[in-house]
Amino acid sequence: MSGNDANLERFMQQLLIEGQRQKFTEQVHTLTSRCWDICFADYRPPAKLDAKTQTCLQNCVNRMVDASNFMVEHLQKEGAGGHAFS
Repeated sequence: MSGNDANLERFMQQLLIEGQRQKFTEQVHTLTSRCWDICFADYRPPAKLDAKTQTCLQNCVNRMVDASNFMVEHLQKEGAGGHAFS
């Protein structure tokens, strides 16, 4: 492998990592926004989170992560030629 090929490979790897970081950041912002809308009906957080709101936020994020994982698994099965919803 020549020096140029190695540099290109490192560059491509860095691009992939940066793309993954951006996707993760976007997902965090999406989760935050959706769960905020669900758990703070009046759009104003209290001075201190009460147990009900804290539980709402935890459950919301957990359900969103579960749904995301489900979709990833479904797409992987579908990509492998399986019928995920059969």
